Amino acid sequence: MAIGDEGSRLTQLLGIGKLLLGGVSVGSVLELLGVPAGMLIGSVVGAALVNQPWTRRMKSASLPLVVRQIGLTTVGLAAGVLLTLDSLLNTAVIALPVVLAYLALTALNLVFVTVLMSRYQVDPVTAVLAVTPGGLAEVTTIAIDKGAQVGVVLSVHAVRLFSLVLVILPILLLVLS
Repeated sequence: MAIGDEGSRLTQLLGIGKLLLGGVSVGSVLELLGVPAGMLIGSVVGAALVNQPWTRRMKSASLPLVVRQIGLTTVGLAAGVLLTLDSLLNTAVIALPVVLAYLALTALNLVFVTVLMSRYQVDPVTAVLAVTPGGLAEVTTIAIDKGAQVGVVLSVHAVRLFSLVLVILPILLLVLS
């Protein structure tokens, strides 16, 4: 291994450490404050904050593909252990309203895609991924893989996620409890 490779590898490891520290720090604070999905939201905010090039000498870190895949596998495992035969059967009971709601959401998303493309000159892949329902991590990873404008996709999803978790969910919990 050449000397330049060792420095590059160390820089990459320090960058990953910086991202982990930022994500865990802000995520832990939000989790302790009782914010719904605090660890998820906090890790996004924390990693974004520490990854900004605050000075000209600072470089943004990136995660290698294998680290992103391990992260997505972990998210999939966490969700998969909650999927049981009973949960599938219970979902089948409400299948028709869920399908109708999804169709309505798809129609609304097509309107948003059209607006993003025509008014803001966003490319079709980015526009579709920006409004696609799904988890922040999953959609962002797909955006990276498909060459979409990740900043646009992440921004739209972050606004949606923060709105749902920090505004709509507390209101619903207050009204329904």
